[in-house]
Amino acid sequence: MNRKRIVIIDDDAETLELMVRQLEVLYDLEGFSSGEDALEALMRAKDGRLPSLILLDISMPGMDGYEVLRRLKESERYKMIPVVFLTGMTDEVSECRGLEMDVVDYLKKPVSGKVLFARIQHYLDLYSNAAGAGSLNEYMLEALSSPLTGRELDVAKLMAEFRSDSEISEILFISKPYTKKLVASVKEKLMLEKRGDIRRYLT
Repeated sequence: MNRKRIVIIDDDAETLELMVRQLEVLYDLEGFSSGEDALEALMRAKDGRLPSLILLDISMPGMDGYEVLRRLKESERYKMIPVVFLTGMTDEVSECRGLEMDVVDYLKKPVSGKVLFARIQHYLDLYSNAAGAGSLNEYMLEALSSPLTGRELDVAKLMAEFRSDSEISEILFISKPYTKKLVASVKEKLMLEKRGDIRRYLT
């Protein structure tokens, strides 16, 4: 069985070591203590095996997590890799900024091993299923004048399953107000008068 590859980027050596010990029983782990080192390693990798998930600290010397995320999102090769912020920054402004930049989750330190395992497996399953579902017509989505972000695409795929806002909120671990904002953005970009009109984007 192929083990999923997870990249962890955190300048705190103790936190990095702890997460590697917690997760290495199930996943292939690669840890970096700086954003610069992580990006350099990712960009020069030639084996073609992309990480299935990136756990990223925000507050780091030099290049912070926001800048690492921005550069990942600029890369055609890496922009669709799900990124989870794992951080001690607990203020609402930092959390909203991360969500607006298209992170899939914002976990606040310290996080228990059980919660970390559950969230990671949830997102690995979610993105694996989404990649194979093919329920939305990718050609139609690529032709949009304003493309969907990765997070909006997650929401659109769940809308295509005719999930309610509450269900989307629970599945993606995001607040209901943020869910409504994403649903409204999807409807605007797909030019849907009503939610059910997403049928025309189904394969």
